[in-house]
Amino acid sequence: MNRLFALLRQRCPVCLRGQVFTSLFGMHTHCPACGVKFERETGYFLNSMFIGYAAGFLILVPTAVLLAFMDVSILVFSVVIIAETALLTPLIFRYARLIWMHADQMLDPRQPES
Repeated sequence: MNRLFALLRQRCPVCLRGQVFTSLFGMHTHCPACGVKFERETGYFLNSMFIGYAAGFLILVPTAVLLAFMDVSILVFSVVIIAETALLTPLIFRYARLIWMHADQMLDPRQPES
C-alpha cells in the first residue's frame, strides 16, 4: 500500500520519499532523499514509452468512440482529441515513467545509495 501511495504522490521507487520530478517534464537525476540514480542505464525509460502509449490509447479511445457515436464533424472531433492529448500529455509522461520505475524496483530491487 505504501508503494501505491508513493507512486500516486510521484515519489522515489526505492525510498518512497524523495520527489522524482523538478518541473512539468524535468526529473532529478538522483533521488533527493536516498541518492539512488533514477536512470539505471542508457535507454532505461524506453519501456515507459510503451506504458505511455497504452495509457494514451486507453484514455483517448473512449472519447473517440463517444464522439463518433455523437456524429460530430471532423473539425470538432479533431479539436477535442488534440485538446485532450495536449492536456493529458504531462500526466501520462510522468505516470508512465513512475509506473516503469516502481515496477522495475519490484522486479529488480535496489538499495539506497550509501
